[in-house]
Amino acid sequence: MNKLEFLDQFSEYSEQIESALAAQNFDRVVHLDGARREMLHEFTAAYTPEGDQHFFEALEACAAENARTITQITDEMSRLQKSTGEKLRGLSAYRS
Repeated sequence: MNKLEFLDQFSEYSEQIESALAAQNFDRVVHLDGARREMLHEFTAAYTPEGDQHFFEALEACAAENARTITQITDEMSRLQKSTGEKLRGLSAYRS
């Protein structure tokens, strides 16, 4: 796999992760992110892009996207946890 193929595939994974996140399919997000990380590890083990500014800018943009995605997932999980807690308290009060 050359650098351009890698960046195309990496971007494709990122788009699929965004779609899965929008659909709140967190299992798929985890699966796709794992595959994307594995691809990154394999590529960087075989190719050392020293001094390749375009490559590093693309990875930096992806890292920023990952951080944003993690924040979204964390916020959504917190919201769901709060909602679940409220429902459980409501059920507990109903049973009392």
